[in-house]
Amino acid sequence: MKKITQFILTMTITSLIIVILFPTQTSAKSTLEFTDEEKAFIQSTNQDQALKIGIIPHTFPLSDCPPDSDGYVGINVEMLKLISQKTGLQFEYGRIPIENETPYQSLINNEFTFVAGTIRLESFMKNPNLILSQRFCDGSSICIALKNTNPKDAKTNKVAVMSGYQAGMDFSKTKFPNHEVVFYRTNQDVMKAVRNGEVDCAMISRYVGIYELENPLNDKLIILAPYQTVVDSCIMGLNTQENTIAMSIINKALSDIGDEEYNHIQINFTITNPYDLTLYEFLYKYRYVIFVCTVGFTAFTYLLIKLFRTQKDKAILSKDSVTGAYSELGFELAVKKVLQKSHSSLFITVFDMSYFSSYNELHGKDKGDELLKKIVEIVCSFISEQDIICRSYADNFIVLSCKDNLESLIQEIKAANAFLNELLDSRMVFSFGIYQITDYSIPVSKMIDFASIAKKKIKGDADNYICVFNDELRKKNINDVKMLASFNKAIANKEFVAYYQPKFDVNTQKVIGAEALVRWILNDGTVIPPIQFIELFEKNGQIQRLDFYMLEQTCMFQKSLIENNIQPIPISINFSRVHLYNEDFVSHIKETVERFNIPKYLIEIECTETVMTYNTELSIEILGQLRELGFKIAMDDFGKAYSALNTLRSMPLDIVKLDSDFFNTSSIEEIKKSRKIIQAIVSLVHDLSLKLVAEGVETEKQYLFLKDIGCDYIQGYYFSKPLEEKVFLDLITKNRKD
Repeated sequence: MKKITQFILTMTITSLIIVILFPTQTSAKSTLEFTDEEKAFIQSTNQDQALKIGIIPHTFPLSDCPPDSDGYVGINVEMLKLISQKTGLQFEYGRIPIENETPYQSLINNEFTFVAGTIRLESFMKNPNLILSQRFCDGSSICIALKNTNPKDAKTNKVAVMSGYQAGMDFSKTKFPNHEVVFYRTNQDVMKAVRNGEVDCAMISRYVGIYELENPLNDKLIILAPYQTVVDSCIMGLNTQENTIAMSIINKALSDIGDEEYNHIQINFTITNPYDLTLYEFLYKYRYVIFVCTVGFTAFTYLLIKLFRTQKDKAILSKDSVTGAYSELGFELAVKKVLQKSHSSLFITVFDMSYFSSYNELHGKDKGDELLKKIVEIVCSFISEQDIICRSYADNFIVLSCKDNLESLIQEIKAANAFLNELLDSRMVFSFGIYQITDYSIPVSKMIDFASIAKKKIKGDADNYICVFNDELRKKNINDVKMLASFNKAIANKEFVAYYQPKFDVNTQKVIGAEALVRWILNDGTVIPPIQFIELFEKNGQIQRLDFYMLEQTCMFQKSLIENNIQPIPISINFSRVHLYNEDFVSHIKETVERFNIPKYLIEIECTETVMTYNTELSIEILGQLRELGFKIAMDDFGKAYSALNTLRSMPLDIVKLDSDFFNTSSIEEIKKSRKIIQAIVSLVHDLSLKLVAEGVETEKQYLFLKDIGCDYIQGYYFSKPLEEKVFLDLITKNRKD
């Protein structure tokens, strides 16, 4: 017992020395490079123009503003200090009045230049005037409830959320649509409401929730893992030219900081900053210690620490209520323990199946749950006892496997997949992504991300259902991160350039229009093709800014033609489907075109057939509004995938663009069939009083065939590739003279 006491005392003193000698601030040494514009902006913040940062109170360890004090503390504040050291930016901190508004609203109202905190990407996608920084950590909203309770067995039909916590409010409505959301001033009040039975449960930030669960008064509360929802913790800002430069600087700093420095800050505000007990909480926690103090303080402290760790592990290691597999939180902790002990070859496998949501809709949730249980049973029959399986959410599963080599794991997956396909619905196609653990120091969540990247690469591929994360995918992932971080800078430096691919009249061979296509050209002349960044920006939400940037470039070009007495021609702009959910989409297009004072018929709004059929009712409404304003509407890639002919009838269209895949045939039989289909489409489009543009025309034979069947316009390399603005201008000028 004496040795145990000495050990505890030694560890305590050592921890204090570490905290004193190695403070929260990590090395800010950096090799960041800034543009002249960025340097000027940094200098301006040092001349009484500091950026005003909104800090969210009552969310320690993320951030807090102590009462009657100007001090600001927490992980987010330390990150801002580190950014300031690395860049030279000066920040002025202010408390967000969450009692009256959300951080999102405070940005819209221009009360702050930036807000540091956990946010929801969907909220910002609705407002194109707001931009997000690169994320610097992952957070989540978690559900807190009394032990041995189920929020769906409602007693009060109420969910507690801290005032101003937008993500918690939104997720409460999603997870518990029949519950009333009740707001409380602080997170402590939220926990108290759950504890006292005033509400059925609470939605709270993961960091704050785990911290507050250390309060002994909350020992009857637990995290309900099935109701957690992942969001990103970011720094946010208003999308003005000035703040775009600031965001570019901040993103460079975040890229430079990296996981290691961030993890150091996180540890200092979690492990080395335990929950600060009040006197009442202290007495409550140690009520048994006082009663049995004669037994010995040291022995009781040891038991208390052990009990605390057991309770904490039990809360985090909660099982998935449907399948009995680990929850993602439990899986991460279990994997960490394995990594500490094992020296074997370890692999993370992520897998899911296609059409699970359709299966749920067709057979009902109960049958869907039975299917998930069956999948876990089958997988467990193939893996060893030391392997770990997790259901992270919906039909997404994660497995930690201990295998001699990669080939043996792949053979095991193939055997399990064959067995699954025999027992389950034939439509349930599985996709597997594998990451071999080579670096034990990276976070488990990052390992899962790597496996997920591999899975996404072959998702929907009927021939390949297993993909292994490799250096190629690693480089692509790094490149994607760099491209996302460079987006704001690229916009500011006009690195995105409009190329114009002409459209020709089939009979006269005259240029009658064009399509604006984006090219990303770096300062050194390197061209990044759209295939590398369009999908990435769609997922990130930045595609909205890029689409409107292209609209502005096209409008400027049209205006220059008019000012130089050159007859302009209609130019089409492609718009992503994410715009359909932006309530300001129509007004934004209208305002942009009117700002350049050009006729609306010179701008064609082009969306793919897939976009239009993704949400038909919404597409009809929005595209109809644009058509009424005078814009031409074009359906791109008609026939590329599932073509609903009914869409041609109901959608407000002027132009249909035939997908180039109709010409990508090799056999004589396929060519004959394609020609019959194209001829039928031309006839159908003309019967509907629409114009048809054939894309991807590359040969004289294709051109003559289209001319013979009465196609209106063609676009493709047979007449012209996409042209930079100057060359395109020469073409249409010559075209007018001819």
